Amino acid sequence: MSGSATEIPEPTVTRLATYLHVLHSFGQRGVLVASSGQLATAAGVNPAILRKDLSHVGANGVRGVGYDVGRLTARISMVLHTDSTHTVALAGAGWLGRALLAHAGFGRGFRVAAMFDADPDVVGTVVTPEGPQVAALSTIAEVCAGHGGEPIEIAVIATTDADAQTACDAFVGAGVRQLLNVTPTTLNTDSDVVVRQVDLALELQVLAFNATRSRVRRPVMGEETVTA
Repeated sequence: MSGSATEIPEPTVTRLATYLHVLHSFGQRGVLVASSGQLATAAGVNPAILRKDLSHVGANGVRGVGYDVGRLTARISMVLHTDSTHTVALAGAGWLGRALLAHAGFGRGFRVAAMFDADPDVVGTVVTPEGPQVAALSTIAEVCAGHGGEPIEIAVIATTDADAQTACDAFVGAGVRQLLNVTPTTLNTDSDVVVRQVDLALELQVLAFNATRSRVRRPVMGEETVTA
């Protein structure tokens, strides 16, 4: 394998995660071999960029054939460390948090070890079978400290906007340095804390702009095009 994971540029790491998602979908459809063009199209990147990214993990396709989907999945999984299980804490057990649990791929290298919410009606409930009991948002520091033998590595913040910074501060105070923020709130953290921001409203705005920009008005039959 070429280079260590720490030497891979961050934009490449992000794209590798996308390739892994694509490869999982290919595998579920029974695709055994995929060309760089097929992978690049599914991932929304240029084939040259894809090949350069895959060179960081020592993956070389067979000319005229492509990449073995199973082997490439295993190689990228090993580099991204999704071949081992990472413990995750989720703050926010409302509709957004539940949607993440259902669709974000938890269980594929990630295990939700703790859940928190500010709603007293939700605290004490179990959202998913065999999942953790939802604890009060105010107990983040206490619960995370109780995972001494199995520390919380990643925290996901899916709370209300008003509770986002409070949850962030509690996780950081408990020693968690990797945060995924799916609220629109901009979090203030220490410089050594990594925050990945996913603003769904912002992403929709970007897509709406692209849709408007790419819309081409075709002249109706018999309609004359007026030029200035």
